[in-house]
Amino acid sequence: MIVSAVAGRIRVRSNLLKVKDFGRDVQQQAQRLPGVSEVRLNASAGSLVVSYDTGTADVETLENELEALCFRRPPVVRPRNGDLARQFNRATKIGMVTSLGTAVALGFMGKKKAHIGFGTAFLALAGLHIWRNQRTLLR
Repeated sequence: MIVSAVAGRIRVRSNLLKVKDFGRDVQQQAQRLPGVSEVRLNASAGSLVVSYDTGTADVETLENELEALCFRRPPVVRPRNGDLARQFNRATKIGMVTSLGTAVALGFMGKKKAHIGFGTAFLALAGLHIWRNQRTLLR
């Protein structure tokens, strides 16, 4: 969305601009728009600042084209192997915390079979976590 517009400059913010390749693509396409003199991308903030010649560019058309560029659907990015491993580790940790908390609560409630089941799930997840991180655990 356009967050500021003064004569000769427009600032657009979008979380989609934080996607590195998408942001660069938008920056390159915005540079080609008629009347645009400079385009600065701040990917970490999700911000695009476009400087333009007020005599050449039609402001309304330029604003519409910038919004269309910034809010089109970015290409689907497949997670890299490191990202997938990080997601797996995170899921394992969440499962460990959840199963441990549930096992303790069920133990206090006196539900022995459920307590044993969730305790076993915790031990399995903890074993998986230790196995996946064995190189870094005992440095």
